[in-house]
Amino acid sequence: MKLFENASWLWKSGYENAENVYIDFFETFTVDTPANRYTMHISADANYAVYVNGTLVNFGQYSDYETYKVYDSIALTGIVPGKNEIKITVHGRGKNFSTYRIGHPGVIYEIYADDTLFIISSDETKMAVNPCYKQGPVEIVTGQLGFSYHYDATKEGTAVGLCAAEVIEKSKVLYPRPIKKLIVGDNQNALLYAQGVFMDSRMENLNIAQKMQYAFLSARDQGTLCGHPGGSNVTFPNADGITFHCDHCDNVADGMYLTFDLGIESAGIFSIDIDVPKDTEILVGWGEHLDDLRPRTWIGRCFALRYKAHAGRNTFSGPFLRLGLRYLQLHIYSERATVYYAGIKPTDYPLDYTPYFKCDDHLHNKIYEVCLRTLQTCMHEHYEDCPWREQALYSMDSRNQMLCGYYTFGETEFAKAAIRLMALSLREDGMLELCSPAVVSITIPSFSAIFVTQLQEYLLYSGDFAFAEEMMPTARAIVAAFTAQLDNEKQLLKCRKESIYWNFYEWQSGLDGHIGGSMDEEDRTYDAPMNAFFSMALRSIAKLEQSLGNHTAAKDYLAQKAALDARMNALFWDAEHGVYASFVKGSERYHYAELTNALIVYTDACPADKEDSVLAALAAKTMLPVTLSHSIFKYESLLRRPDKYAKAVFDEIADVFGTMLYNNATTFYETVDGARAFSNAGSLCHGWSAIPTYLYHAYVLGLKPTEDGYASYEIKPLDTGIHGAEGLVITPRGTITL
Repeated sequence: MKLFENASWLWKSGYENAENVYIDFFETFTVDTPANRYTMHISADANYAVYVNGTLVNFGQYSDYETYKVYDSIALTGIVPGKNEIKITVHGRGKNFSTYRIGHPGVIYEIYADDTLFIISSDETKMAVNPCYKQGPVEIVTGQLGFSYHYDATKEGTAVGLCAAEVIEKSKVLYPRPIKKLIVGDNQNALLYAQGVFMDSRMENLNIAQKMQYAFLSARDQGTLCGHPGGSNVTFPNADGITFHCDHCDNVADGMYLTFDLGIESAGIFSIDIDVPKDTEILVGWGEHLDDLRPRTWIGRCFALRYKAHAGRNTFSGPFLRLGLRYLQLHIYSERATVYYAGIKPTDYPLDYTPYFKCDDHLHNKIYEVCLRTLQTCMHEHYEDCPWREQALYSMDSRNQMLCGYYTFGETEFAKAAIRLMALSLREDGMLELCSPAVVSITIPSFSAIFVTQLQEYLLYSGDFAFAEEMMPTARAIVAAFTAQLDNEKQLLKCRKESIYWNFYEWQSGLDGHIGGSMDEEDRTYDAPMNAFFSMALRSIAKLEQSLGNHTAAKDYLAQKAALDARMNALFWDAEHGVYASFVKGSERYHYAELTNALIVYTDACPADKEDSVLAALAAKTMLPVTLSHSIFKYESLLRRPDKYAKAVFDEIADVFGTMLYNNATTFYETVDGARAFSNAGSLCHGWSAIPTYLYHAYVLGLKPTEDGYASYEIKPLDTGIHGAEGLVITPRGTITL
């Protein structure tokens, strides 16, 4: 019997297009002798959490599409002799975000006792609107992450409006989860960092994040609130609990605040264990730093949630929102509370840490270690740009993450799944959506171009020819779309003028484009970075065609690339400066950037007689500097001349990444400006910044595949000034010790 053959998709009528709704589905049954194992196969839109006899046992729908619906196979624990209840809470988001593309909400499942079908989702299932989560729109964390939540524990144990579930029409063509489930850990240790009382701002109409950001905080001496000899130096979980109190709080404040330090940048679901004498509102805020003497909960985006505790002891974990943070703060609207825990349960993707790199230089070892933490914290249902602000899958960000992961974790299945998600977002104009799976009002053309390179590199490191062949229609469509955009006059690409295209390359002046608003035709410029990315895509698709045996197509693409490169050199080369200009308008060449020049070298578009001049300028740092996200292009360009520049490249890595470490980084930043970037919205953990791990393996240790799937490879370590280097890499052909 096929999976889900007899099961039905379920939802509640009237809630098909509702935003931010939570529906509970119940299965009640009696067991005489429990089976050895219970397995549930389940798929939901948008997300699910499964409880057995009141205990959360699993959650987390894979990020997918209505046309590519994925199911999980999970173990159900906690089933006992006698009466049992399984509750499946399904979150319907009902709104497009950068991490979610609207589908028809619903849930389908089957439960097996050992190998016997035991329960199916059907019209015999009971359902009710969840009474605890606030239904309907609430604060949006960010446009990428979606809704925050308000949870009212005083309503637990009720099921208002319990009725028969409703069967809906929805495809049963379902695919098994292509990657592993996340590992949900125990409550992560949290240090009580600060404590005191707070008074809410008297400004009106504040949301929960603004209330926390603008509250007046009055710190209390260690021990004043809790009477504990350790004062603020208390670690949670704490089996005995710590009682905090501000007697006659109403006279001086609205409640108590507690700030917790998780020690390192982390990602997980909010978890609390607290005892209060009365029903109590608790605001929960999170952030990556304490630059505001509190977590930065409001930056025009909302990093806060609301939890209402019932009188007595409360334990809660929130499975529908993953927090990216180091610090967490509670505002407790009560004069007394006993806290056993406040923090997160970490949700980490299971990775193989057998591969390694180490050397005699402790700074480079630490950079490598923190890069691994950065990569781990930005991997969940797919690669994420950052765990705090977005958790979104971008092709440019993930290209760096994939390259690092091939070496550091021997990881190819995660990359394969992400490539598929991105390919499924292909639009009618031949571009990919900005994020996958999502529908976004804008897209970045250069991010579509890099997808072709991602696919070619995936084949190189994995040897998965069948998947590469499957993805080729997407790669060809992207290349064809760029070809169609070549300007009639010079057969080169100009900045796109339509408001749906964001001419972005990196967060640097002149290369960050602008969002929204059409560009007048006379303002359009010939665009060297975009042409370089297109040249890179042509090189990559030619390699793909060659690997797949399509030699004529490969030759044609290489000829197209050669002609494009010649036109780029004719237009963008500035002989006076000895480098390439980023833009040309009329007869004017302007904007000189490391990224532009590194890209042209990287894609083999720079002739030999010009390359030394460009590399010397890159090394001299006389142009607009490249940022962390695209530093790989600069470093790999310079490493073409290792005798001249290898030591300088790794000295710069030590300086740039070491500076972040000396500023207390436990993961690497989005840009070197850290939290101050983007009007105080900079991320302190960004997957694209882990690129040193790739460089350590590929250049310090010198390992590179030369044929797809490591059918052959070279080991050519460079003289980088890093001594005593050794390591191990897992490849499709086995382990390589270096």
